[in-house]
Amino acid sequence: TVRIISSNNSYLNIITRIIIFYKILRNKMLFSTIRLMMIKVFNKIPFLKSLIKLRARKIDIVETIEECELIANKLEKSTSYLPILGLDCEWVTQNDIRHPVAMLQIADNNGMCSLIRLSKLETIPTSLSNILGNSNIIKVGVAILDDAHLLMNDYNIQVSGCIDLRYLAKECSLQERSLSALAYELLGCELDKDWRVRASNWEAELLNDRQIKYAAMDAFVAIKIFEQFRNIKISWWNWLFLTEKQKWNDFIVKYSEYIDLPYKNMKSNGNTTFKSKSNIRSYSTSTIKAAQVYDNCLMENIDGTVMSTCSHKKVDWYISQGLAKLVKDNPRTIRLNFSADLKNRKDKFSVLPRENICTVCGRPEYFRKKKIIPKEFVRHMPTAYKSHIPHDTLLLCYWCHIKSNTFDSTIRKKLFDICKTNEVNPNEYRKIPAYVKIMRSKSLAQTLLKSRHKLPDKIIYELKLEIAEIYNIKPNRVFDSFLETLVTIKSLKYENDSQHNNAAKKVVEHFLERNALNELKTMWRQHFLNTMKPKYLPTLWSVSYDG
Repeated sequence: TVRIISSNNSYLNIITRIIIFYKILRNKMLFSTIRLMMIKVFNKIPFLKSLIKLRARKIDIVETIEECELIANKLEKSTSYLPILGLDCEWVTQNDIRHPVAMLQIADNNGMCSLIRLSKLETIPTSLSNILGNSNIIKVGVAILDDAHLLMNDYNIQVSGCIDLRYLAKECSLQERSLSALAYELLGCELDKDWRVRASNWEAELLNDRQIKYAAMDAFVAIKIFEQFRNIKISWWNWLFLTEKQKWNDFIVKYSEYIDLPYKNMKSNGNTTFKSKSNIRSYSTSTIKAAQVYDNCLMENIDGTVMSTCSHKKVDWYISQGLAKLVKDNPRTIRLNFSADLKNRKDKFSVLPRENICTVCGRPEYFRKKKIIPKEFVRHMPTAYKSHIPHDTLLLCYWCHIKSNTFDSTIRKKLFDICKTNEVNPNEYRKIPAYVKIMRSKSLAQTLLKSRHKLPDKIIYELKLEIAEIYNIKPNRVFDSFLETLVTIKSLKYENDSQHNNAAKKVVEHFLERNALNELKTMWRQHFLNTMKPKYLPTLWSVSYDG
């Protein structure tokens, strides 16, 4: 009898353990929470901390093209199995002026971290460029699209296939959005975020150990955070029965909507703004269209002649104002109630429907309109050219737009050289440290004068203290009369904009004097074709268009 009871107890113990294991497996979040609690406790105990510390397996410092090609070969092998990389950038900011990106950090899931010193290379081999530009290889990080934007601007390096980890933090209902906060929350890892390291000289001849560890961990931790998000979101069934590669593929497909999507920080008031790293100019969300741009409605003259395509908004406005009537539903077509002067066109470009895809790569979303001939040149051309000519406005995706703007600097320089004039950068004044501080004081003064009654006393004191430091006076000397004086300071922006436009005006006048305005237009269009190699140009679009 004793043996039977003992045997039954053994079976019960086994069944109980299986049930407990099953419950733990079903609730991975609980298991993950317990694990993180243990890691965080161990981190407080010196002799245990070294045992559980997250480390990169290997760190390579790359300073030559040959070393870069070797790294590219290794990354090509590792991404052939698991196409995911952690990515980050470091640069130097001196006197409020950002230098070009000094270092690109890349990490794979095996713990291999490569610190590519762009300040010494100035370019990268095609093999690495292909990996970075391959949208099938996912790159992860916090504000990673800002880093990609900088690489394009500084070195013409295209980075595609980026996912901002903050989107996945939202999916998991996490409030923490910085890399260090996510690392601690999900990995129990405390990153070195000392400002003295972050703001150190990344262009130095030799990097110190702390800089190397800091840079490597930023890229490596990013990919480990991505892995942890996968562990949280994957179902227990898939966890049991899918291979490691299948788990990754399933997760990436599920969240592919976030690939190359600029991060938007949703404020409580419903407004949407880009959240970017400091010193990076982001595009306004109002100029980036998520999906459809062209509605391809039609507008007819009073005699039934098709004049142009237009938007639903314009159709509704003309009807509401009694200026036109709806004559067809598909496509929506309006006919004017008055006779409009038609420009003498030599082709039907303006009346043809336009596709809602990127003219260069065919991407069907995240559009921005590209002016093939920049506005500062067009504004000085004859009125006939400036009036409602859609030929030189093409639809590009966010990334192709950035790339195209980068290439435009070459033809601008060529045109200014031809006309023997110098281009004035309209933002040049922003590089003057003293001017930046003065305009900062103006902004602070405006805040204090307009919103003082809404601000806590502590904030008011801090704002006055910052103004006092700029002008080397005591905070108690920052009177309202002084603030009112600061508000009257004039910006250099308008003067520089004027000089900038005058340079473009000289170029247009140079070609007008020679009766060669079409040559100027042709140069811009041909430049776009040569540099961007668009695959999806609108029907009848032509370099020699004379609209």
